[in-house]
Amino acid sequence: MASLEGASGKQCGRDFGLCYSPEFIALGTVIRDFYNPDFLLIGESDARSGETLSDIYKRTCKNSPRVARMNFVNAEITKLALNTYITTKISYANMLARLCEKLPGADVSFVTGALGLDSRIGPKYLKGAVSYGGPCFPRDNRAFAALALRTGAFSDLAETTDRFNRAQVRSLGGLVKEYHSGAGAIGILGLAYKPDTDVVEESFGLLLAQELASCDLPVIAYDPSVKPGRVLADCSSLRLAGSARECIEASDIIVLATPWEEFLQLPADDWVPQSFPRTVIDCWRVMGHLEGLPGLQYVRLGQGSTTRGVGVPSCGSR
Repeated sequence: MASLEGASGKQCGRDFGLCYSPEFIALGTVIRDFYNPDFLLIGESDARSGETLSDIYKRTCKNSPRVARMNFVNAEITKLALNTYITTKISYANMLARLCEKLPGADVSFVTGALGLDSRIGPKYLKGAVSYGGPCFPRDNRAFAALALRTGAFSDLAETTDRFNRAQVRSLGGLVKEYHSGAGAIGILGLAYKPDTDVVEESFGLLLAQELASCDLPVIAYDPSVKPGRVLADCSSLRLAGSARECIEASDIIVLATPWEEFLQLPADDWVPQSFPRTVIDCWRVMGHLEGLPGLQYVRLGQGSTTRGVGVPSCGSR
C-alpha cells in the first residue's frame, strides 16, 4: 500500500482502493469451488472498495455465499487460521486412528462418524487416515505458528499439529517395515497428495517413499498423474512403475496412499499374488473387497491391530 501511494502520489482509501480476497479453493475442484464458495473473505482498505468487490463476487458466484468483510490484518489472520484449524482437525482424526489401531475391536470410522454428527464438530476433514500435504495446509499452518511466535503470542497448538503431522510418515513407515518380508519391493499406490491432481508437494505417498528409500529399502510407486521419467525432488532413487498392475506385481507389500478411483476399480486378479504372499495396507479403508483373497493379507489403518508381518530393522528417523 505504501509503495502504491508513494509511486502515485495518491492516498489509498480516498483516491484508490485495495482489496485482499484469498479464495478457499481445492486443487482438483477449483472451478466448482470458485463458483460455489462456502463464504467470501474480503480485506478492504475502505468500505466502497469492499462493496464493489462483494458485488462482483455476488454476480459471479452460482450460490449465495455469505460475505465476511474486514481490514487487511483481520483478513490475513482469518485466512491462516482457517487452514490451521483444518490441519488441527485432520491431525485429531489421525490421532484417533492411531489409538484405534492399538485396541482390538476399535474402528476409527465409527468413532469419527459419530463425532461428525455433532453440529459443533461436523464431518468434514474428520477421516482418520494419513498426514495432510499439498501446497496450502503445511505452509499456512507453519505461517500461523511463525506469526504467533513473532508477535509473542502462543503458537503451541499449531507447532504441535505440524510435528504430529510429520511424525505420521515415520509411524506408518515403521508399520510398513514390520510387514515387509523382503521377497519383493515396497509398492506405493499414489504420490499426489490427493486424487485428481498431479501435485506431490509434501504428499504422504512421496514422503513415505523418501522415508523408506532412506533406509535402503526397494520402493516402487505408481500414480496416474506422475509419469515414468518425471524427476521427483529428494527421491531420485524411487522407481516409477508404468501402471498400477506393474507396481503391484513387483511388490510384496502395497500401500494405498492416495485413493484414486483407478485403484478402487482394479480387478481382484491384479491383487492376488503369484509368487510370494502379499500385504495391502489400506490407508483410507476403501478396499474391503480385497479381504479374504488367497495369499493376500489386508490391513486397514485406523482399525484394531492384528498379527504383524516379518520385521525389518528400523534405520531410525531422518
